[in-house]
This record gives sequence, structure tokens and C-alpha cells, in this order.
Amino acid sequence: MDAERSTPDRTAPEPRRGRSHDPEGRRSAVLEAARRLFAAQGYKGVGIRAIAAEAGVTPGLVMAYFGSKDGLFREVVGSGTGVTEGVLDDPSVGREELPQALAHDYLDRWDRLPAHDPWPALIRSGLSHPPSAELLSTILDRQVSEPLRSMLGDSDAADARIAMIRSILFGVIMERYLFAHEPARSVPTDTLGPVLTDVLTAALTGRVPEPDPAAAHRPPPREAPGASGPAVFAALNECTARYRTLIGRVVKRHGISLAAFEVLAALHAVGAPYRRTMGEIAAAGAVSAGGVTQHADRLVEAGLIERERDGQDRRIVHLRLTPAGVDLVGRVSEERRTHERELLAGLVPGEQRQLAALLGGLGRSMADGQN
Repeated sequence: MDAERSTPDRTAPEPRRGRSHDPEGRRSAVLEAARRLFAAQGYKGVGIRAIAAEAGVTPGLVMAYFGSKDGLFREVVGSGTGVTEGVLDDPSVGREELPQALAHDYLDRWDRLPAHDPWPALIRSGLSHPPSAELLSTILDRQVSEPLRSMLGDSDAADARIAMIRSILFGVIMERYLFAHEPARSVPTDTLGPVLTDVLTAALTGRVPEPDPAAAHRPPPREAPGASGPAVFAALNECTARYRTLIGRVVKRHGISLAAFEVLAALHAVGAPYRRTMGEIAAAGAVSAGGVTQHADRLVEAGLIERERDGQDRRIVHLRLTPAGVDLVGRVSEERRTHERELLAGLVPGEQRQLAALLGGLGRSMADGQN
């Protein structure tokens, strides 16, 4: 009995171990989650609970780190791109060189704006959220007004120049990068930069830059090698072929061909109840009229579409996506978007916008030529 009493009770609970803490790691996770969500949804569209869930922590921990949603938003925005990022108070940039340096640095930074930079969210939120508007004004004061004030002095004329420079910089953000209005959205940076330099020069110094008289007599720039019409369309054809090959591999993993998927996509494009006639699908350009029937037979067998007789005219047959077909289109589309993002990773956002604008212009020109 004594031996039994001396045997330790192995069923007794072990002493509770203290939790391991990594406060800075969790804090960084919260900031990253907040940066993504604020950039995507703005200040009003995101709550503390959503940020905590995204970061894998409790709402209480978020509050312990930052005190409030406003406090978290301020910290997130403070790590963003900003407006001028120190160009105005750089001692190596003189007053004469400042307009060109500011225009170049400003456009380059915003053209390359990271996807999750919080500054667009701050600006959008400032339109309807007074604390965001106040924070935005404070940052503009620090990054723009104060450096200019030390350069221009304290006078009514200096106030007017500072106000105009702030308006110019902020207007470019709104027109080109936030609202993406034309023509600001698609003007190439190399073209916009010198014009912005001239405008900033006038606002800063009061001098309107003189036009270069020699410019009118300069010969037109030589066409870059490979910039001819045939070279342009050869590049487009090559990109199209490579893209279709990639998407074909994506849909093949789901057991269908690219042409069959285009039938599903044509049905999905019209919205619920995802129903069209075979003639409508062919007219949409997804596949040829003869190919629709062939692909429809296989898709019916796979349970991805159904045939339905028209309620008014039994001679008309509609194709309709089944729930399985809707699900497949969604999954393939998500995979395709992932691959598309990877394909475009070599282009910064500004270059992507310019490419989209150029291709859109080419498409309109081709459409006009067919009319």
C-alpha cells in the first residue's frame, strides 16, 4: 500500500504552461491585415473584428496594440507612399531643379504604387470620414506646406503658391490614380512629366516656361526598331497564342477543352439563370455554330449544362448552366485570374494602365475601320 501511495498520479493535470508571446510578430500581422483590408474596402468598410480575423488574433489584442480603429488606421497610413516622400525638403535639390525632380519622383512613385498601399484608402475615406480628412490635411501640411514654407517664406503670395502646388499634386492623384479619368489615366508618364514640370514651375516661381523654338524644326523621332504595324500585330498574336495555351492548360485540369469552357463562360456572362440559345452563344463569338452542338453534348453528359425547351416555342432549345457548371466556371475563373496576375507581374501598375489604354485605343480603331 505504501508503494502504491508513493506512485505518482499520472492522470493528474500537468501544470499550465505560460503562453508564448511574440508581441511584435502579432503586431506586424495586424498591420499587414489592416493594410490589405483598408486598401480594398476603405476606412468605413472595415471593422476591428474583420482585421482581427484576417490577422488571426482577437479583437482585444488589436485594441491593446493600437487603442482604436482610428489609431490603427493612422499607423497604417503613416507607412504608406505619401505625397512627396521628402523630395521638397531634400537639401540636394535646389529651387530651380525642384519642379522637375518633384514631377519625376511623384509620377514614378504613384505609377509604381504597391497594391496594398493605404494612401488611396485614406484619400477615399477623407471624402466622408472627418478624422481621415483631418489626418490627410496634417500629412499634407507636413510633407508639402512646411517644406515649401521654409523655401518661400511667410506671405500671402507664398500661401497662394503653396495652395496651388498642393492642389496640383492632389488633383493628379484623384484624376489619374483614384478615379482613373481620361485623358489623365492613359497619358504616358514620359509625356505627362514635362507638362507637370511646367505647371509646377509656374506655381512655384510665377514664370511660365518659354516654348522651345527649336522643337518645331526638329525632325520627327525615328521609328523604334520593331515598331511597324506588322511587328505590333505579330507581338499581339504571339501574346494571344501564349495566353490561350496557358488557359487551355488550366481548363484541361478540370476535364474539359478550352472551347467547351468558352461555352460555359458565354452562358455565365449573361447572369442568372445562365441561359442562352445555341445561336446566341455562336453569335457571341465563343465558338462556331457547328461547334456549339458538339460541345453541348459533352457538357450535358458531364452534368455541367442542361437543355431546356422554350416555353413559348418548343422548337427553340436553350442551354442552361447547372449548379455544377456555375461552380466550375467560378473555380476556373479564379485560377485564370491568378495566372493573369502572374503574367502581368513584370509590369508596374502604371505600365498596366498604359497597356490597357493603348489596347483599348487599338480596339476602337479596328472597330471603326470595320464600320
